Amino acid sequence: MALSVECSELLEIFQWLSQDQSLDLPEDKRKQVEEEIADIAIYLLRFSDKVGVDLAAAVDSKLEANAVKYPADLVRGKAKKYNEY
Repeated sequence: MALSVECSELLEIFQWLSQDQSLDLPEDKRKQVEEEIADIAIYLLRFSDKVGVDLAAAVDSKLEANAVKYPADLVRGKAKKYNEY
């Protein structure tokens, strides 16, 4: 639950910003983003440890599966679901 709250706090910073505004944050907002990302990472690492998941291995495995599921030459610039390619 705490992980979800921290993710929401990060999203709240960007909620009403354009893409350009999101990429050019003032220093105080950038610091706030860094802190929220750190909070998310802490909770995610702690959760992974508690449930016995090797987070780095899980990420590597997921990236490999996504590369097969979403071939870059087919999906680049598109927002279709994997079963629509």
